[in-house]
Amino acid sequence: MKVDVPDGFCELEANENTQPISPMAESFFLEALTAGARHTFAEMGFLAETAEWRAIGGWVYVRMIPFAGDEQAVGERLGRAYDAVATDLAGRFLQRWEEEWRPWLLRRREELGRIDLTGLDDAALDDHVGEAVAFLFAATDVHMLLHASDALMLGELTFACRDLLGWSEPQVFDMVSGLSPASTEPAQQLARLAEMARSRPAARVLLDDPASAVAKLGAADPEFEAAFQGYQRDFGDRAIRYEVIDPTIGECPELVLRLVRDQIARPYDPAAVAARVASRQAETRAAARATLAERHPGERERFERLLARAERYYPVREDNEVWTQSVPLALVRRALLEVGGRLVDTRTVTEVDDVFFLTLPEARQALAQGGDLSGLVSSRRSDRTWALAHPGPATYGEPPPPPDFSGLPPAARLVHEATAWLFDQIIPAWANERRQRGAVVEGIAASAGRYTGPARVVRHEGELEKVQPGDVLVCPATSPAWSPVFPSIGALVTDTGGILSHAAIIAREFAIPAVVATGNATELLVDGQNVTVDGDTGRVGAER
Repeated sequence: MKVDVPDGFCELEANENTQPISPMAESFFLEALTAGARHTFAEMGFLAETAEWRAIGGWVYVRMIPFAGDEQAVGERLGRAYDAVATDLAGRFLQRWEEEWRPWLLRRREELGRIDLTGLDDAALDDHVGEAVAFLFAATDVHMLLHASDALMLGELTFACRDLLGWSEPQVFDMVSGLSPASTEPAQQLARLAEMARSRPAARVLLDDPASAVAKLGAADPEFEAAFQGYQRDFGDRAIRYEVIDPTIGECPELVLRLVRDQIARPYDPAAVAARVASRQAETRAAARATLAERHPGERERFERLLARAERYYPVREDNEVWTQSVPLALVRRALLEVGGRLVDTRTVTEVDDVFFLTLPEARQALAQGGDLSGLVSSRRSDRTWALAHPGPATYGEPPPPPDFSGLPPAARLVHEATAWLFDQIIPAWANERRQRGAVVEGIAASAGRYTGPARVVRHEGELEKVQPGDVLVCPATSPAWSPVFPSIGALVTDTGGILSHAAIIAREFAIPAVVATGNATELLVDGQNVTVDGDTGRVGAER
């Protein structure tokens, strides 16, 4: 496979792209991310054109595109940064999310999801594909705009706690943990299914073999089967990963039933977990207020004001991911599967999922004109196999010197420092280059607590069925769709991600010890190996 390396400095984006990207997703999704970042940087007055996502050797990389404007354009950008702070851009985006964006996303999900694709002719199906992709682009734009609120609302609180209390990020985010219902709702609803199944012998017997239970539930226990189908309707149309090649939750009913079985074996009490998280939140807030009690009233006011803003915004962090990424990607996948089925009927391709080895323009043209694309698909499948065997390096090119924001006006400096901080909390670049050896693995302490149990290495979503109750989940990264797995595990270790990664946020919501950004824990740890995860120190000890 030929690898075309662009000029400049690129970093591997392994936090949300743990597998090579499909040709289909590469043909539109990376463009949507890049366009959304461009719009957000302009709104914030950030002195970069955009963050550009692109595939190199099949793997996703990100690079910053420098701002190319003249002196007047730079002045205008700095003016936008001043306006962003002075007019509370973060707060305005939050209000739009609550009043406009989220209701629109839910409405479009219903409108696009209820269409019977099998009843459309080819031209109407092509129009639907276009609508679904347009929805994804618009949703991704909202997704990126909300990152401005991430940066300013959460960044300002973190900076204040650093200045006033000498605190680091783990203590700061303990003060807002427990406020993310999007992280816990799927698992809480799954707990209701597990509680229902406990008292129903017919359902419990079937759950011993989840793969065969799917077809038998209706006859054995219609009431439980109806509840299960309701769960699938509510949570099934979510992409497991930021891709279209992977199945959605709804396409994996046996996985959901396995998780129900696991919750029966390892009971999950949502109220008890919520109480533990709330207790830690209260303790941390009390500690902050005790330290500030004798300080100047202005410092206390600053802390309380920024905490109130952050606690109002923090729930949006994961809710944003669900409705602007996971659901739109699932809707695009649904449309493309119908296209793939029709391409099989016309013998354009051999298998339905061959459509994901075409680009979007190729698939739409093939739907209209037919042809034989089996050779092209075969070649691209070979490229993917090669990419899996040849993971990309952590970086390409020479890294630029660290940015110096000290000379910027105060508002512009806040915008730039907050944006740089946010990137580092989600995707710490140094984690890509970390390669550890020995009995201790180190990373970022992401969720407090200590737990010892057997490691279960899950390199991609297809291996989630390996996880047993009480395991330590060791994986490259997680997405919000992995939430239902968390009640079954004892601790979490990831290769990538920072303290604001989805893995870290969800672990805190479930009070599960977690260490993230280890670099290569999935290479060092093996299935069944006893490990101790210390979410306070960021260390993972392994028995040899």
